[in-house]
Order: sequence, then C-alpha cells, then structure tokens
Amino acid sequence: MSSYIDKKFINMVSTQLQKFSWKKDNLAACRCPICGDSTKNKTKTRGYFYVKKNDFFYKCHNCGVGMNLYNFLKEVSSSLCKEYSLERYRNGENGKSNYKKPKVEEVFKFKDAKPKFKKKDHLLDELQCLADLPSDHTAVKFANMRKIPKQHWKLLYYTDDFTSFGKSLDGEATLWGKEERLVIPFFNSHGDVVGAQGRVLTMAGEVQARETLRYITIKAKKSIDSLWYGLWRVDPKKRVYVVEGPIDSYFLDNCVAMVGASSYKSIPTHLRNSELVFVMDNEPRNLQVCNYNEDIIEMGHHKVMIWPENIQEKDLNDLAFRISTRKIQKMIDDNTYTGLEAKLRFGEWRKA
Repeated sequence: MSSYIDKKFINMVSTQLQKFSWKKDNLAACRCPICGDSTKNKTKTRGYFYVKKNDFFYKCHNCGVGMNLYNFLKEVSSSLCKEYSLERYRNGENGKSNYKKPKVEEVFKFKDAKPKFKKKDHLLDELQCLADLPSDHTAVKFANMRKIPKQHWKLLYYTDDFTSFGKSLDGEATLWGKEERLVIPFFNSHGDVVGAQGRVLTMAGEVQARETLRYITIKAKKSIDSLWYGLWRVDPKKRVYVVEGPIDSYFLDNCVAMVGASSYKSIPTHLRNSELVFVMDNEPRNLQVCNYNEDIIEMGHHKVMIWPENIQEKDLNDLAFRISTRKIQKMIDDNTYTGLEAKLRFGEWRKA
C-alpha cells in the first residue's frame, strides 16, 4: 500500500516539477527543484524518484541531495506533505510499519549507480515550457487571458511551428504551414507522450481566420482509439470528474478530459470502477451534446452534471472568468444527478 500512496503523491506534485515523466513503473525523473538542475542544458532531468523497500525516495545527480518522499514534499509543497503524512497514518503506516515520520535532516545515499532505463526520444524537449516563458510572451498572455491556473503551466508548451512538432508525433499527419500554438501533451501512465493537442493562440477580441482550426489533435500511434487527458494524475478511488477538453480539466480537482465527447463510450480500464461525473458543455441547443448526455444517463452507472438555468457560460473555462474554482466545484457537486432525477433535470435543461 505504501508504494501506491507514494506514487499517488508523486503524481500530485508532478504538476510543480519541470520535465517530469515516469520512466518505469517505479522510476520517475524530473529537473531537480532543489538546485534547479543543469544551467547549461534545460532539458536535463537529473532528479529521480525510485523505490527502496516498498517506499519511494528522491535523489538528484546534479546537487547530490537525497531524501525520502516526506522530506521532498516538505521542501516542495507543505500542503501536500501534510496530506501525505495523514494518508500514511490513516492506512496504519506509522510506528507499526517500516514507515517512520522522518527527521528533517535525514538524508539517504544511493548504494547503486545512477538508475538505468532505456533512453527514449524526448518529443517535448524541442518545445518551450509555458512556465519558463517571459510574462510578455504570446503564450503566457494567452494563458493569463484564459485564466489557466499557474500550477498547471508546467504541463503546457509553446511551439512556433506546430506542423513540425505534429509530424514528429505522426509523420503522416495532414498539416501545413508554420503556425504557433499552445501544445497540450497527453501522457500514458509511464509518462510517454501518446498524443498532443495544439490550441491556436488567439487573444480576446481578435478576429480568427475561418480556415484556422482552434484545436488540432494528433495521436502518436494510429492504434490508439481515443485520447484521455489527465489519466496519470487522478485517484480512481475518489470521485473523478470528466469534462470535454483539457483546459476545462484545470478548474476541477481529480479531473480528466475526453478528446472527442463520444469517448465516453470507451472508458479507460482503470476508471471503469470509479465514480464518474460527466460535465458536458452547457449547450442545450447542440443536438450532439444533448445526445451524449442522454446516452450517459441511459447507461445508468455514471452521474451527470446538469447546468443550472442561471449559468449562461458555455463551459468551465468561460465560467472561471466570473467565479472561483472553489465555487465551480461546489456548483457541480450541487447539480450532479443520476437515474430518474437525472432524466428529469436533463429534460428541463434541454427546454431552457
């Protein structure tokens, strides 16, 4: 159980770590947040999470720091550190197990050499991470304009040539021209890039050319049936919210996003036993959205959020311009239904 809890909290803190990825089931890498990692090469990831006696530890091969996960979280996120300590305690992992509340000065040394793993092409290394860009950059201005929470900026990238990046994912992709876009990568549970979505960078009030697609989605392999965003960072044992787009997922806790609303027909394996709440866009005049909601309700084993009539915004991102994420979360929980009540509420919403 301890390694499961450790991995869960590593995934939670990963949004604050640059270049984070899982190399194996029990090995992850990132740029060290303690020393800042290599100053010469911004793509270097010399910080590692590894397992020792069923617990995760952290080691940086740039500055040499080594510590258990508790101390790492204490350095990087005090709030997560408290949650982590409580969860370990609730699971009986205190003085009766091999877990002991660590001392601040406790440091661990690698007995073995640097962890070995198969070297892969890092598709994102040629892109610029949104968190590293200056405040006057087009992508940063766009993120601020769209109210994207800053804790998620390390998951987003910028490219001035999406065609070139897209073809590195799929050499047969039909793309043309050199176009700057915000890149939203999709990862599997091992941290491998399995696809990406490019969002055109239009500012408020700017006239968008008709031929320009707002979103372009590319799969790394044609064998991938559907893409789900955020699978690596949710706890399937808790209520999982499902929205229509990656950016909307940043405004809810424990949230994933479908690419293509019909993805609800192919729920990822490790979410099939989870309590799922589907939050479709607020478009009662959109026949496709209505059909999706109706299908989910008819399936009977999932919940849906029915938008209250006093909310006019189309989606969660639009709603974030007016109310806080805390209020968004409460609004959704207060308007989540299943079964007959869901059918009645859906009928009222559709007529509104």
